[in-house]
Amino acid sequence: MHAKLFLTTLLLVPSIAGLLSVPCQCLFAADSQKPVKEHETKLESQYRETQKLFASPPRSAGLLPADYHRLLREWQDDLAQSFVRAAATVEEILALNPPNREMWQERLETLRLYSQPISSPEERRVFGSGEVQTSARILEIPFAEYTDEARTARTHGDVRLRVVLASDGTVKNIFPIKSLGHGLTESAMKAAHLIRFEPAVRNGRPASEFMTFVYEFDKGQSRQPYVPRTVF
Repeated sequence: MHAKLFLTTLLLVPSIAGLLSVPCQCLFAADSQKPVKEHETKLESQYRETQKLFASPPRSAGLLPADYHRLLREWQDDLAQSFVRAAATVEEILALNPPNREMWQERLETLRLYSQPISSPEERRVFGSGEVQTSARILEIPFAEYTDEARTARTHGDVRLRVVLASDGTVKNIFPIKSLGHGLTESAMKAAHLIRFEPAVRNGRPASEFMTFVYEFDKGQSRQPYVPRTVF
């Protein structure tokens, strides 16, 4: 099971002093967003759970092949179920009719994609690198911006994004399998949307392919993004 979205940003809550001067109808509108915010908090926790799973795949060392494949399948199933739970939370948010409905609908699509159980390639529309005749050819991976907030906090590390390089030449279904704070995850995701590539080929036709990209940040600057040798 390959997996993808991104850590949500909580809604900003006005200060008490500001609320004192807000008309009643605006107060009601702000209060109506409380359930959405509560669901966003729940969703962030679910994303962290998924990222922990990504960070701890089973290791084959010292195991018989049958035991390793059993553990791998269990890990893949756990990942899929973590996306199922997150998708259910987004469905609850959509039921509240949030103003940015299109964004939430896109996130739901991403979560549903990664929640799908293991299946044969013939039953899927996105493929792994070993399931295509020719893997996607990367033409350009733009740098991510090192945010002022991250520079002030001297944040360093890397963001790892699982994406779909779609058959139509666009980047879709981005999910951060490893995140950083101070706006760096969001910055990496924004840059990932600008990746230029030639789509993979399967059965002689353009195909959508899963791929992972790493965005490193160190010493107040971002480094050249790259595709890691390992899947995750």
